[in-house]
Amino acid sequence: MSLTLSRPALSPRDASIPRFALRRNEAAASVGVSPTTFDEWVKGGRMPVGHKVGGVVLWDVGEVREAWERLRDSEPAENNPFDGVVA
Repeated sequence: MSLTLSRPALSPRDASIPRFALRRNEAAASVGVSPTTFDEWVKGGRMPVGHKVGGVVLWDVGEVREAWERLRDSEPAENNPFDGVVA
């Protein structure tokens, strides 16, 4: 049996505070991928390496955004089978 500790949900007030750093799962969610995929992107140099502060590894929001913009602009869009489909 494993024990998983979770952080409490943020209050609306806390959620509205500007964030300058993100934990791994938050950084992954900010670019719409799983933490595992985010780790692969970090290892491959597609995303920045986190900064260890005390016992916590944090990703700078600006660095993640810049890496995402480079990634977004460097890879050609894949053919989406649903392009042109009207519902």
